[in-house]
Amino acid sequence: MTEVNDALKRMKMRKLMGPDEIPIEDLDSAGFGIVIRNSLGSVRAALSQRVPIPFSVATAEALACRRAVEFAKEVSALDYIFEGDAEVLIKAICMEDVSNPKYGYVIKDILVLVRDFHFSSFNHVKRSSNQVANHLARRSKFGCELQVWFDTIPEDIAPLVVYDAM
Repeated sequence: MTEVNDALKRMKMRKLMGPDEIPIEDLDSAGFGIVIRNSLGSVRAALSQRVPIPFSVATAEALACRRAVEFAKEVSALDYIFEGDAEVLIKAICMEDVSNPKYGYVIKDILVLVRDFHFSSFNHVKRSSNQVANHLARRSKFGCELQVWFDTIPEDIAPLVVYDAM
């Protein structure tokens, strides 16, 4: 198991709640923030993406998770631990529960996509340990529709990287 652990990548994902925590229903778009770290905690890639507003917060969380899995595939790594602060969604994915009418179809997509990885795991993390992804999601509201960074992170978010890795 040591070989697998050394190769694991942590992926944090976050959907946008909005400036000052305005619910996404009050905005015209949602934002996804995704960070990929290597096993040492260094940032390998990051993504900030603005998307049309989905039907519900729960659906936005599920879509952010699916985008994280897609981004992991785009980066071409084979082993991932996906971390997110949407506890109900993470539990549903772990239990392979696709029965929710709002986002069950998205969970089904996620479960199909992760079949391509050698190893994948979904873990719930507290919002306080998901700050980089949260700020990337917020950034999407005011920047380009899609921004991607490899082996770096935007300067204004860099101080959060150390805090988030703890």
